[in-house]
Amino acid sequence: MTMFPSACIWTCRTPIDETLRQIKQTAFHYVDVEPDTLNAPAARESLKNLGLKVSCVALDHNLPPGSALNGKGSMGEALDYLKRALQKAQDLGARTAYLGPCSDRRHLNEFRSAIAELAEHAAQKKIKLCVEHVPGRAIPTAKEALAFLNGVNHPNAFLLLDIGHTILSKEKAWEIISAAAGRLGYVHLNDNDGKKDRHWPLLDGRLTVDVLKRILETLNQAGYDNTLGLELNEIRPGVMTAFAKNRNLLLRLQAPVEPKSMKEPELRRKQ
Repeated sequence: MTMFPSACIWTCRTPIDETLRQIKQTAFHYVDVEPDTLNAPAARESLKNLGLKVSCVALDHNLPPGSALNGKGSMGEALDYLKRALQKAQDLGARTAYLGPCSDRRHLNEFRSAIAELAEHAAQKKIKLCVEHVPGRAIPTAKEALAFLNGVNHPNAFLLLDIGHTILSKEKAWEIISAAAGRLGYVHLNDNDGKKDRHWPLLDGRLTVDVLKRILETLNQAGYDNTLGLELNEIRPGVMTAFAKNRNLLLRLQAPVEPKSMKEPELRRKQ
């Protein structure tokens, strides 16, 4: 089955209606959003009229100042915010949502308890809850994220694998995919220079065609059935150009795997 790209539109600086229109023009069918991205009624209407679907929601983007899942007094406020964000994700029809780890390893026990609570809350809304590994924070590698999730021990707690982050942590993404098995919930794709998390377009940094092909092939073999979140920073000549280029690259690299699956979602549903 083809893994269709989804555009992480929180990196775009244009007004939301214009962003959605441009994303549709680049032939995307899916977008990833922050909880507040589509607050305006006109934005939801644009999403519907353009036939775009929300694939994944970044739950902890724009957490209230001072709130965090770190075991301090602000933890309750953070949990309330994230539960409201999950409700928004459900309202938008998203099937996946995620958040990053706490900043300090001393708070991992509290963070683990919070993830178990949020995973149960998300399960009731039929949303997969994912945890991202982030270099420089309490869970810096994908391998450690898998160990953390095994400790959470909840059937609705999954890994968000960020390919750019594996470049920084010097991990082989295809090995993580195989090791994750049923724990892999979502994938972010971006590139960098191996030094900073720059969110460059694919193949503009350390990522090579051969490595990207191996990642896609391993995802296919593992039965990954979600979209691929393209998380690209605003660049010149423009992030939309990069989105379009990377979308075409991902679909082209999958074509030899399963040519018949290249039909767009709307066409497949009609058959």
